[in-house]
Amino acid sequence: MGSNTNAKHVGHVVMQTGRGAVKATEFTVHHWRGLLPVLCIGAAMAFAGGSSLFAWLYGPWAWAWTSAIGIVLFIWADGWVGTLQRPARAPGVAFLLFTTAASVVLILAGAYIEAYMVVGVAGLVLGTWWWNGQAYQGHKAVKRAERRMETVLAKLGISAGTRITSARILPDGSREWRLYLGDEDRPDQIKAEDVAHMLKTNLDRVVVRRVEKGSSRSVKIVHLAKSPDQVAEKVHPALKAANRTAGAAWAPGTRSVLNGLPTGSVLGSAAEAVMKLYNASQDARCVMLLGKSGMGKTNTATAALLSLIACKDAVVGVCDIPKAGNLGLPFAPVLHRIARTADELEADLVGLYNLASDRCARLARGEVHTAEGKRARNWVPSPTSPAVVYFLDELANTMLAIGAKNADQAERIWDLLIGLGQFVRQAGIVLVPMSQTAKLQMIRPDFTSQMGTYVVHQLKKLADGGDIWQGLDVNYLEAGLPKVGMNLLGDLDGGDPIKTMSYDMDSQIADEAEWNRAVADYIGHRPSLHHVEVGTLGWGNALCGTDTAETAVAVAGQRPAALAPAAPLATDERGMDAAALLADAIEDDQMPAGAGIITGADPVDGDDERQAAVLAALVQAAAKGLSRADIERSASLSTSTAKRVLGALQTGQSPRVRREGSGRATRYYLADDQLVSA
Repeated sequence: MGSNTNAKHVGHVVMQTGRGAVKATEFTVHHWRGLLPVLCIGAAMAFAGGSSLFAWLYGPWAWAWTSAIGIVLFIWADGWVGTLQRPARAPGVAFLLFTTAASVVLILAGAYIEAYMVVGVAGLVLGTWWWNGQAYQGHKAVKRAERRMETVLAKLGISAGTRITSARILPDGSREWRLYLGDEDRPDQIKAEDVAHMLKTNLDRVVVRRVEKGSSRSVKIVHLAKSPDQVAEKVHPALKAANRTAGAAWAPGTRSVLNGLPTGSVLGSAAEAVMKLYNASQDARCVMLLGKSGMGKTNTATAALLSLIACKDAVVGVCDIPKAGNLGLPFAPVLHRIARTADELEADLVGLYNLASDRCARLARGEVHTAEGKRARNWVPSPTSPAVVYFLDELANTMLAIGAKNADQAERIWDLLIGLGQFVRQAGIVLVPMSQTAKLQMIRPDFTSQMGTYVVHQLKKLADGGDIWQGLDVNYLEAGLPKVGMNLLGDLDGGDPIKTMSYDMDSQIADEAEWNRAVADYIGHRPSLHHVEVGTLGWGNALCGTDTAETAVAVAGQRPAALAPAAPLATDERGMDAAALLADAIEDDQMPAGAGIITGADPVDGDDERQAAVLAALVQAAAKGLSRADIERSASLSTSTAKRVLGALQTGQSPRVRREGSGRATRYYLADDQLVSA
């Protein structure tokens, strides 16, 4: 009976000892950094004790083996310390040397209690330095941040399958978490406003976005140490004199429009926010800037313009009718065009349309080659053949004002804008419209659909976003973009929009001396178009600050309303005219059928027969009239040919065709006198 009781007692002691050992091991594994001084002293005592025991058993030769083992362990530990990050490397070296010295002291003086006291005191001093150092405190802060985010995710209803892959404390004090979502979770479940509420902080200090483009698994959450307007870069790099010196990043004549246009800082990192006009395939895209009045839309556009004038391969024009050219005035000495009236805008759009058609025809003929000597399918800008970037400020208000004065002119401008948006990307021409709204009643959706991406500042109402970014979880109202200058910057290559803060351009323009110095540095390095393209566009050879530019602007403003190009394309050596070449371009590059050269009343061989076919179709339609698409089918005409033929039939002293309606509701009828004679 007594033996059974003793056996049970011993078994209980063994079981409890085992449990205690397991818990002690788990505690040591999880808290080994805090126990590092104690572990080092324990390792030194274990090595010293083992060495003495080995020598007692095997004699003096055992010290040689002990020394060899000690050297191997030291080399291994030294290599491991070398892999540590910089804040932890110095403490690692200190603990390695301390453990080595403690082992030697205990081997030589292990019989004296004073040796253990010296080792203990030295370990306490080293531990105090370690516990208050950057490496250990940083680790504790990361662990606290990780536990806090685990609590936030649990309250948001995120499943246990989602894990925190990393947590970091950035140098500025911001905290960053990277998550890998489980099968039951989606990125749209983690909203910035919910995370900000859980972290008890302001919404503008929280950034939630995907880590990788197109990924539905990896999500990054950043809690900024300060409000974005306090940490974002406020000065455009081109305005820093050191950046414009020879060999610097913003030296005149070095930057390319292919590199994108810096406009501010990415919130949640020190990265530069770049508005791209060309995607990864060097394909041009139009970009639209949106934002209600006073939320920094002009600020962002000004930053983009300053980045553009530093480019060696971009001709820049600006249209600002409501504010009489105010958007372009700070850049007047380095811009090629500033349009201030509806007639100038229409003339510019006609010129851009014809220039795009000219360039597309040249691409179709194989006259344009890449740097490798291959036939180019898209117009890649260079200092000798630059891209053309055209800013159009306050688009919605501008078109409303033009429509109130001249509905026909507004209709023509909309047709030009939509036509340009459909095919100018191939010709190295980029439209950058700006508007307070993109609602369907004010901006035509067939125009916004041609945009490559958008830069959206705070909007007044959800409807002001129109049909942009359908399917994306973005908030461009006050809750999502509360600060002036804060915007969602779209990605031409398919990534999610990122939240950025624009440079403070207003205060920089106010510093006239530094601003004028920066603009003056770039004047001598602005590119110009070839003289033939200048004849087609009407501008692009001289800057607005020169007398030649004034003449060019005057000539462009006098272009007739018939929309005739300044320099029609001649036939090539194969006898193919511009329309035929453009048809090849449409077939080869899948351009929209509406991409044609506007030739006004200038006849082309065979137009008499085409006009007769159109008139016959309208006679058959009688009072019902025909849309342009119906005319194209009835007379077997391409869109560009139908436009030219209808233009000729509607002009002259006795027009034979009249047009009614606007947009898609436009229909064509025989003129009244023609209807009687028919």
